[in-house]
Amino acid sequence: MRVKVNEKQFDIIIDKLKLMVYEYNTKIKEYGVYLKPYHIVYKNSKRYIYIGKYWYKLEKIGGKLKWIYLGKTKPIENMPNPPQIPESTIIKEDNEYIVDEKILYDLE
Repeated sequence: MRVKVNEKQFDIIIDKLKLMVYEYNTKIKEYGVYLKPYHIVYKNSKRYIYIGKYWYKLEKIGGKLKWIYLGKTKPIENMPNPPQIPESTIIKEDNEYIVDEKILYDLE
């Protein structure tokens, strides 16, 4: 079931989720691939926010760092499994955030 949360609640949720991804990315640095911590898709005046859903590698191209998309599945089988981030999309519509209530219980 989807529920609305205010910005303060959203900030707490997003900080916890991003911290899980950052800690995991630190552990897997030697593999040269990363979970993208935060991805936003804009569609029809809504923002869809995904945390730790997509795999990337970083490459230097023309002196700039570029995120190269690798997919949604773990790209290297023998690396540690990613954290158990609730499979959920966060939606921002106007000034409200809509989350799956399961995410609230999983992060307590």
